[in-house]
Amino acid sequence: MAILATIALNTWRRQIKAQKHVEFFDELTDIVHAFILSMSGPVTALKFAKISVDSYSHVYKDSNNQKNVGVIEFIKKDGRDTRESIQKQLEPVRPILSKMKSLVAKGQILGIKNYFNCHNACDMLEWSFNQIEAFSSIIGSTNLYWENPEVQKTLDKILTVDSEQIFRNMAEQNSKYLLFAIQAYKAI
Repeated sequence: MAILATIALNTWRRQIKAQKHVEFFDELTDIVHAFILSMSGPVTALKFAKISVDSYSHVYKDSNNQKNVGVIEFIKKDGRDTRESIQKQLEPVRPILSKMKSLVAKGQILGIKNYFNCHNACDMLEWSFNQIEAFSSIIGSTNLYWENPEVQKTLDKILTVDSEQIFRNMAEQNSKYLLFAIQAYKAI
């Protein structure tokens, strides 16, 4: 009788654990996809901002003593408005990102096999958000000392932020997350 009770108790514990994992994966999958969908606006805003920056770069040419002249002119004239536009697009994404980060941390506690794959995919999704936020922060900083080499390096870095690369990264991370989720569901 005691053996049957022990077996029943262990079976019940496994079922409870499996149910918690399923609920966790359902919630995390929903939030990952909500994040990806909500990033469409910010990525599009970045794309149009980069088009505007490029148009200034064709009008204002770099000289021997100053580079990024077109970008600097864009920042001085339209930088603040562009930053506000991008930040407005990022604002609804913030609570979703926060929830995703919270769930990713919670997942570490659950001891899920190969969880690092999920964690890495979600970190790279967050990287996409951070790239756009960094771009908007610098593009809206109208009062920087433009001749400073560190400012020029930072400007060069933000000019490499690319909306198409961000879209590709999000698609790749979505695939990696889904592969992890499929494997995790099968293991339950």
